[in-house]
Amino acid sequence: MRVVFFQRLSESFKNLAPEITILLFAILSVQPHNFLGNSAISPFLCLSAVYYWSLYRPGHLSVLGIIIIGIITDLLVGVNIGFTPMLFLIVFSISSWWQKELLSKPFHIIWGGFALISAIAFFIAWAIISIFAFQYAEHEPFVIQYFMTLISFPILGWVLSHIQRVLSG
Repeated sequence: MRVVFFQRLSESFKNLAPEITILLFAILSVQPHNFLGNSAISPFLCLSAVYYWSLYRPGHLSVLGIIIIGIITDLLVGVNIGFTPMLFLIVFSISSWWQKELLSKPFHIIWGGFALISAIAFFIAWAIISIFAFQYAEHEPFVIQYFMTLISFPILGWVLSHIQRVLSG
């Protein structure tokens, strides 16, 4: 009885690992850091995790989980509810669509795919904020956060690949 419980618990954890890591990276993303002398801007780490799991374990990443984590992130950051889930779903949709082409490629191509997809997400975020503010939003914070997110991807990819190996093994 006890062994069965722990086996089911372990299996549930393996199935929820993508959502758990995205949530952890979302929490890390909203923590103030002192990068480039500005603690208001930090890498959007959870976007990297959404991209990674969309490529490597798309069957374990649910749309409902992405939406819930996005809403939690919105509450943590203090933006309008629905903003982050929309960005997550854009990244999830595009990366799932490109999954078969990207998986057989070397890392620098996968990183380039992330660069392109995250650029689209950051541009959409900037455009939405500009539209809702009824004025041109400053693009510098978005550009800085984009590059910080892009630079952090190899490290996060390495961490997530080790988590994936532990879960698969």
